[in-house]
Amino acid sequence: MNQFATKCRACGASIMFLKTAAGKSMPVDEGAVFFKAHPDGKELFILGDGTTMRGNRVTDRAEGDQFGYISHFATCPNADSFRKPRKKDRKAAAGAE
Repeated sequence: MNQFATKCRACGASIMFLKTAAGKSMPVDEGAVFFKAHPDGKELFILGDGTTMRGNRVTDRAEGDQFGYISHFATCPNADSFRKPRKKDRKAAAGAE
């Protein structure tokens, strides 16, 4: 697993960066959580190998069948400050000038 720990610049939370299957760095909350895999699960988990899996978080380790990480974009109160505008929004903004 390719990772490194740091603090979020926006909220100060402890985070890690994992390499996704596509080779990009993704911020995740520090510490793995246990979950029960389910294709219609409420949350998207990032696994140690960078792939993703849907499921539902469990509080009892015995109930889970997987462990993974939660994207920090899902939990950071300031996540929007890191989002890039969508292509169509950038084009609309450029046309308004």
